[in-house]
Amino acid sequence: MALLVLATGMLMLKGLKEQGRLGRSFGKVTIHDQPPSNTIQKIIAVKDAMRDVENYLQNLNVTLLKFRTILLAGQPQITTEVALVLFTSATILLIVPFKYVLAFLLFDLFTRELEFRRETVRRFLSFLKERWDTVPAAPVMVLPFEGEESRPVNQSQADKKAIRKKTEQ
Repeated sequence: MALLVLATGMLMLKGLKEQGRLGRSFGKVTIHDQPPSNTIQKIIAVKDAMRDVENYLQNLNVTLLKFRTILLAGQPQITTEVALVLFTSATILLIVPFKYVLAFLLFDLFTRELEFRRETVRRFLSFLKERWDTVPAAPVMVLPFEGEESRPVNQSQADKKAIRKKTEQ
C-alpha cells in the first residue's frame, strides 16, 4: 500500500509539474552564497557548524543508547511498559479493521490543535517526554588510548616477558 501511495504521489507531482501548476522553482534547491568575510569569520563559522554537528551526534547517540536500554531490558519496568504498548497496538491492529484505525489517526492528527483538545494533547506529550527522560542511556565505558609502543604485539610475547621477570627474581 505504501509503495502504491508513493508511486501515485510521484506521478501526480510529475503531471502537475508538466502542467505548470507547481511553479518554476518547485523542486529546485537554492543555496545563498555567504557574504564576503575574512578568514577569522570563516573559521568561527566552521567552528559553530562543527559544534552543532557534534551536539546533534551526541543527542543521536544518547537516543540510540536509550533504545538499546529498552530493547535489552536495561530497565525492566520500562521494557515491560513498551512491550505492553506494542502488544496492545498489535492487538488493536489485528482486531479493528485498518481503515478505522487510519481514520482515527487522521482524526487525531487534524484535531490536536483544536481548543477542546489542545491541553490534553500537551499534557500527554509532556508525559511522554518525562517518561523518555527517565530512561537512562546504557552505561558506556571509555577506555584510555593505548599507543602502539605501550601495547604488546601479541599475548605470547607479554607472557614470555612476565615469565622472564619471575625467573630473574
